Amino acid sequence: MSLLKIEDLHKIYPNGTHALKGVSLSVEEGEFLVIIGLSGSGKSTLLRSINRLIEPTSGTIEFMGKNITHVHGRELRELKTKIGMVFQQFNLIKRRSVLANVITGKLGSLGTLQSILERFPDSVIEEAKKNLEIVGIPEKADLRADSLSGGQQQRVAIARSLMQNPKLLLADEPVASLDPATSNSVMQYFEKVNKEFGTTVICNLHFLSLVRRYATRVIALKQGEVIYEGQPEEIDEAWFKKIYGEEAEEVEIR
Repeated sequence: MSLLKIEDLHKIYPNGTHALKGVSLSVEEGEFLVIIGLSGSGKSTLLRSINRLIEPTSGTIEFMGKNITHVHGRELRELKTKIGMVFQQFNLIKRRSVLANVITGKLGSLGTLQSILERFPDSVIEEAKKNLEIVGIPEKADLRADSLSGGQQQRVAIARSLMQNPKLLLADEPVASLDPATSNSVMQYFEKVNKEFGTTVICNLHFLSLVRRYATRVIALKQGEVIYEGQPEEIDEAWFKKIYGEEAEEVEIR
């Protein structure tokens, strides 16, 4: 049984934009799947449909054998504890400490009063510190989030998502706001989470050099449709032009 199965997924926004046009795919447990394509190809819409930030127009999404396409209320809250997400913008609370930001990943399973008063069990605090160790910045725990570099802030966002112990980790252009040198550093932590902890990762990326280094499988979207599915090393110049256009030139990140 696939961890995630999507069949004939469509998303039409109120302005008439048909962002997803019959997308179907399966994701096996332990994969590091990378989704590529031009801006506006439907990559972000697909990830946001999976974790139910947006409502698909039609089609089905199955996660862990359960249809989650239109779940709401308690079912949706339970679902979100199993699916973590890291965004292009780090979405940290700038004035709060790094440790407090990481702990916010656990708020869905903590009581309302605990969250308001920031009185967290020692076990939660220790878990947050452990996750900061995983992403290599345990010494930053007491610093304000906005005092960190962009790459460090993205690592805080990864640690925050790990507080959910997710079965699936989604990353929407997680290095798009970072410089090339930092991009590889951040991607290595996604790889670590995937390989060492067995967390399935689906990541939207632009740069094929990163795709070839980290992906176990690649799907390309164009105008809301899947036009390629296969191994990263099989994307030759002809496929690159088909995915990104005849005028596109590949930029390599080392």
